[in-house]
Amino acid sequence: MKPQIFTAFAKAQAFGLALGFALALHVRNETGLSFGLFAFGAAGAWLAWEMLLGPRAPSARSDMAALSYGLLSGFAFPWVGLGLAALLAWAAA
Repeated sequence: MKPQIFTAFAKAQAFGLALGFALALHVRNETGLSFGLFAFGAAGAWLAWEMLLGPRAPSARSDMAALSYGLLSGFAFPWVGLGLAALLAWAAA
């Protein structure tokens, strides 16, 4: 079996996801927002991106524009989840 080889775009998106998740998780811990809503929102944002924008993503390219797009899109997913948790906490108050 051949090992899985990830593209440069996928690696940039994974790095952005890890960095964004760590920072958003820190903010979530400081604010006391719901972890479940945070995780649900982040996973939902990632799934929605994969369904809507993923097929048109520059996955095969490795230039600076494609890598920046991958890094920033990965960084944004956890922050969407944090926004959802904050919005629902605000609505419940």
